[in-house]
Amino acid sequence: MGFLPKPFPKSTSFLKEEKMAEAIHFQRVTIHLKNGTNLVLDLKPEDHQTVDSQITALQDVLADPESQEKVFQFRGIRGDSWIRIKEIVAFDAVPLIFTPAEREKAKAE
Repeated sequence: MGFLPKPFPKSTSFLKEEKMAEAIHFQRVTIHLKNGTNLVLDLKPEDHQTVDSQITALQDVLADPESQEKVFQFRGIRGDSWIRIKEIVAFDAVPLIFTPAEREKAKAE
């Protein structure tokens, strides 16, 4: 009698169910200053689908010529930063997603 394979089960419950770590959405703003320094700030937006309100506020302040002597405050993930508007040459903002790795049980033991 030959070898007959068992039929494939209709249920996929035998597959190991993996838990996905929750993704952390943030927006990284790099501010380029006149002295050549780059200041990097991470912002946690209320909604990861839209631009953080602090970024749009910075755009508005930079567009206003009367705001050059003002100081702008960012409330980032790691704390507050104050930047003098007239020192800013340019800035860019990039949305990022951080997914923490699951710790292996073997390493914990």
